Amino acid sequence: MVFLILIALLIQQPAKPVPDSEVQRVAMAGWLAARALAPKGGAIDLLGPVNARLKELDQMPNTSARYAEIAIRAAVSAAQEERDEMALLLTHARDLSNQMGLAGAPAEWPLAIDELEGELWLEVDRFTEARDAYERATRTRPTPNAWIGLGRAAAKLGDTVTACRAYTNAGTTQGLPQQVELEISLYRLKCQV
Repeated sequence: MVFLILIALLIQQPAKPVPDSEVQRVAMAGWLAARALAPKGGAIDLLGPVNARLKELDQMPNTSARYAEIAIRAAVSAAQEERDEMALLLTHARDLSNQMGLAGAPAEWPLAIDELEGELWLEVDRFTEARDAYERATRTRPTPNAWIGLGRAAAKLGDTVTACRAYTNAGTTQGLPQQVELEISLYRLKCQV
């Protein structure tokens, strides 16, 4: 009887959180695998690497792992042009991010929530939603990716003023990939006209 009680207590003990570095490693690997699907239309037969990372994240009790899992699923939905499903997943990711922020550490992996929303809305050609998300990202956590995303979304909407502001801010970043530097330089020529 005592043996059964000990087993029951062991089973009921919550799993120890995984180090953030491990969550980050798996989250980024899953994100990259999911993003690689986008140009291929999110074909189901290519989901193997994504599913492997999702399975790893599922074994982690951390809230950050739940956020990463939902973000990766949203990226797969975007690759498959499933906008409604993606919107639901992004809402859930935002709720998790807010919950994490209240606990002291907002979601970071694979991307902070506003940047995540901006990137995925831009992918599915919802430029207004993408611009709004990137605007929030540049106010809360201005990264080169957020500024470039804002520039791209604003340019698609014909909002030259916002696009010029975004590309100008992005252009102050050192070490950007050459293709991105070229994109910034070309768009900034429009800003001088």
